[in-house]
Amino acid sequence: MPAMDWVQKMSESMRNLNYRGNFVYIHEKQLESMSILHLKNEQGEKERLLSLNGEAREVIRDNKNLTCIWPSSRTVVVDYSKQNRFSPLFIPDDIASISKLYDVKITGNDRVAGHEAVKIFISPRDQLRYGIKLWIAEESGLLVKSNLINELGEVVEQIMFTNLEVLVDSHELTLNTIPELDESFTMVRYHQGEPSKESSSDMAWHLKDMPKGFRLDSVLKREVSATGLHVHQMIFTDGLASLSVFVEKESIQKHSGSTSMGAVNAFIRTLDGYSIIAIGEVPAVTVQKVAESVFYQEPDL
Repeated sequence: MPAMDWVQKMSESMRNLNYRGNFVYIHEKQLESMSILHLKNEQGEKERLLSLNGEAREVIRDNKNLTCIWPSSRTVVVDYSKQNRFSPLFIPDDIASISKLYDVKITGNDRVAGHEAVKIFISPRDQLRYGIKLWIAEESGLLVKSNLINELGEVVEQIMFTNLEVLVDSHELTLNTIPELDESFTMVRYHQGEPSKESSSDMAWHLKDMPKGFRLDSVLKREVSATGLHVHQMIFTDGLASLSVFVEKESIQKHSGSTSMGAVNAFIRTLDGYSIIAIGEVPAVTVQKVAESVFYQEPDL
């Protein structure tokens, strides 16, 4: 089977199969152990991620919402399920676009968590995005291991399952996406209203020079409860990598320049009293290019 067909199979399996397992997530020189339960039925997808070491954290996702619970700080964060930045698992959203920007090839076979796996390497054709190595279970098509590779060829994030099973008789399994929480928990809602599918021509904020292969995926505006100010967010994707641009009125002076945390890079600049932040799991040159391309233009009435 060709390499792209394996990636397609993995994407479909990760979304459509019922499974559970444990995996380790290595990032920023830290190791996090997590468990996952994923269910799919006629109502759609439901998924729960639970951290098994360090600070307790539980992430519950369905078709509409993503809920992240921190019991120690008694905090609950609710966001759109599409804004799945709380999950480290890799699931591409546009298979067709990948072959235009990346070289995809089979590099061998391996065995991970008891599963015979095919090794796939997705390497970028430029310096604007990261590469990724995938280990895909031959029988189920599920992802069993992945390495995120930066522009220097270094592994900056790694995920590896220690056990993973497909749930064949899962009709009796349930997953509550609205957990029972008492009044001591603080609820934080990141979004207000529905995200729009506006094109860039409908917005006041634009990009002069879009990095090759990236397209505008969605736009949303939300209110930050702490300040009462609104944040304008644009989300871009090339089908594999994604990044976000946040534009907000400056309430405090932010330092301009670049910053990084593991595989995540960010670049901050100010423009006419606004703070512009580009952030994503892409090379530093990409977020800088995006942030410096943002400009404001009054929309046509």
